[in-house]
This record gives sequence, C-alpha cells and structure tokens, in this order.
Amino acid sequence: MAIEPIAWLVNSWLDPAHDSQGGWVFLLCAGLFVWSISSEMTASPLKDSQSCTQHKKAIILLLGTACIRGMGQIFAVNVLGAVALAIDVYAIGLLVNLGERKNALSAGWLAVLFAFSLPIERILQRLLGFGLQHLSADGACFVLRGFFDSVQCAGIRILLAGRDVLVDLPCSGVRSITLLCLLYATLMCVFRPSLLRGLLIGGVTLASALVANIIRISFLATFIAYPEKIGGIDVMAQPYHDLIGLFCLTLAALPLVCLSGRASSGDTASTDRSPIALAIEVKIAKAILLRPYLTRRNDKFIAFGFVILAAVIVSLPRKPLDISNTRTALNLPTYLNGQVAQAIELSQQEQNYFTQYSGTALKRRYGDSNVLLIRTNSPLRHLHTPDDCLRGLGFDVQYQGIHYQPLPTAIYIATAKNGAQWRVAVSFYSDSGQFTTNVSEVVWRWLQQPHSTWYALQRITPIYIPESEATAWDNALFAALDLNTQEIRHVTSH
Repeated sequence: MAIEPIAWLVNSWLDPAHDSQGGWVFLLCAGLFVWSISSEMTASPLKDSQSCTQHKKAIILLLGTACIRGMGQIFAVNVLGAVALAIDVYAIGLLVNLGERKNALSAGWLAVLFAFSLPIERILQRLLGFGLQHLSADGACFVLRGFFDSVQCAGIRILLAGRDVLVDLPCSGVRSITLLCLLYATLMCVFRPSLLRGLLIGGVTLASALVANIIRISFLATFIAYPEKIGGIDVMAQPYHDLIGLFCLTLAALPLVCLSGRASSGDTASTDRSPIALAIEVKIAKAILLRPYLTRRNDKFIAFGFVILAAVIVSLPRKPLDISNTRTALNLPTYLNGQVAQAIELSQQEQNYFTQYSGTALKRRYGDSNVLLIRTNSPLRHLHTPDDCLRGLGFDVQYQGIHYQPLPTAIYIATAKNGAQWRVAVSFYSDSGQFTTNVSEVVWRWLQQPHSTWYALQRITPIYIPESEATAWDNALFAALDLNTQEIRHVTSH
C-alpha cells in the first residue's frame, strides 16, 4: 500500500517542478530516529504493560492509515496516501518505544515532523496563500500608518509616497510559517513538552510568523518608497531582499526557541502526546473491543490480514470527484497581428498533466511567440504557475512581479540552459469574469463556487522583443478572445 505514496513523495523531492526541500526533512527525521533507537531502553516497572498498549495503538493506527489509503486510491488523491505515511511513522515510533529510551523522542511529534517532507509549502500556498496575502497587507498597512501619513491601502496593494508596493503571493508568509513550524515540530519532538504547553508554544509560533512577515513587508515598503534613507540600496534586489527575510525569520524564531528550551523534565515525563496522539485517543477508546485480538500472539494473523487488506485497497477502481468538463472545444485565433497560427502538439508530459481527469489545453505558435490556453473545472488538478512546469523542463525561472494593465498578469523571465531568455506572462480568469494572477486566489474563489470554470492564459515571447510590442501582441490576443479589458472585475483589488 505504501509503495505508490512513497514513490510519489520521493519524486516530489527530486522533481525540480515541485521545488521541494522535503528530502532534507526526511534525512532529519531519519537521523533523529537512528539517534533514539540506537540508545538503550530505560528501566520501568510498567514497561511490559506500556509496550503492549503501544503495540495495540500501533495496530489501530495502521488500520486507520489503510482506510486513508483506500480513500486516496478511490479519489486519486496522492497526497492522502502520503499523509498516511506520517501516521505510519507514528505507529513505528510506538512499536520501537521511542519515548522509553535514553535518547527519548516523541513518536507523535516525529510523525508531525515527517509530514513536512511533503510539499507542505506548495499545498499551503494554494489553500491559504490568498487569505494570508490580505492578512499580511492589512497588518503592514496598520504598522505603516503609525509612521507615515501618505499611506493608501487597497486589498493587497499599498501606496506609500507615490510608490506602489504589492503584497503578492511570494510575500504571503507561507514560507516563514512553514519554516517556523518545521523548527517547532523538531523542538517538540526532542523536548516532549506536555500537550497544553505544546499548544501554547504552537500558538506563539504562528503569531510570531505572522508578525515577522508584517514587519518584513513594512520594512520593504518603507525603503522602496524612501531608498535614500539607506543610501539608495534596492531592498528588492539580492542579497538584500533575502537578508531582510532571514533577519525577520530569526526574530520570529527567538520566542519559540526560548519557550521550548524552558520545557521542564516534569512536563515531558507526564505524557507524550502530540496532536496526532490526541486525535487517535477517541479512536482507540472506540476500538476497545478489538483489544483481545491485538495481542502479540496473533501477530501472524494480523500481518496476514493486512496483506489481504492491502491487496484489496490497491485494486480499488479510481473514481476522482473533480472531473473537468470537456464537452466544448477550446479555440485560439487563426490569425493574430498578421501572423498565422501554427498548431503545437502537447508533449506527452503535458498531455498527462493538463488532460488528466478531463482537463483541456491548447497550444499555438504565432511567429516567435507562443500561447497556452487551459480550461478546467478542477483548478487544484490542472492550474499551476509557469515556474512549476518550466523548472521541470530545465529552465531557470525568475518572478518579476505583476502588471495590472490591460489585464492582471504575472510576469516571469525563463532562462534556458543555452542562455536563451523568454518573457512568460500568465493570467487566470473565470467564466464569471473574475481575473487574477495567482493560483491561490483561483482556488480560494473556486472553493466558494465549486462549479465555476477557470482558464489560464499563458503567453511566451522572446526577451529580445520590445515590451511595447509584446504588450500590443497581448492586446490583440485579448481582443480575439473577447476579453473586455475595459470592464474587468479585478477581484484582487476588493
């Protein structure tokens, strides 16, 4: 049952399109596990009874993960199977008694830490990025208004001293939250505080991450508007931009480190419960009738039962819920700015990606420029930013920001291995007239209107084409697709 989820997880570490650091997290988990299991067991008068209880918990956990994998198999959601791996880690930690060793670890918190080997940042960015954008922008506006009079805020845009500062998706705060929560899970795994103290430290961690991101945005906005105050340094350029982020992240980590370091041995001795452990206590109570059958004498029968269950689960037919409509064909103009369209076949990789679960995609070439149009009713399946696929194809991709006229558009520069550069522009819009520049907002809106249809319009032009010509070409494409740029209902500004 675990082979396919493991293969998917390892691929997410290796595939440049995912841009995941999960492999390093896995190595951290493996190192902590080896450090703990290589130490001696501590003497305890309740050792045998505790071991038996943990054995029963582990079996029940494995039954739970089998159910989760069954749902992942039926609904064709790979993430569910990967999440079940984290629960497997908890079950293994219980079976080998990690909490009863000289180098004790919390089995539950080790499982939470392992969960960060999944592409957590990517998932959170899609599901929470849009809300965090607005929360960070509102917080930065509140801070800036305490220092400056000429501050205007509209949605995720901040106008300070005539300079437009955009709190776009990379500034949503998801990365800082992910990194701090990774540190939090590691410290909880090692120090093993009580549940109440762990939850308190978790709340402080989330608050610190949000405050640090607000401070970072306020700092950047101030010196974008007044660069002369720091000698004309461009705070958006490297290495200054990353150094500012690293400094704010360090400040946010200080409360977490201080609170974790003060966890007393009395706290850790009383209990070894993490959020995962707490969540399954009710399940264990309900499964009390199974306990006579979950003894070590029945291990062979239990193992055989799991083999049968695994064979059934991996054979279940896949019936995904989010199937996209393909009843009407996509169309792109035959002529555009005097250039005849040339059909481009989707590569096998693109066919697998865009047309899986009935998504629809169309590519055309007009001279030296290309267009990719995608339509879907399931944006979580099909829509992505250009850097996802371009990195997977070997390009180095740099995000350049957003242009709002004539159509809200995110701009990227893609550099091939041979040095050739391309300007990549992408806009997302719905059949109800909503326009945006990032997938996070698409998902946010789609979750409110699950039956809506969304489109991704991606334009690729060589970097040597002047920007004015690229803009004129874009305008001709918008007109041909009947996208009325004069009546755009730009949802990001609300």
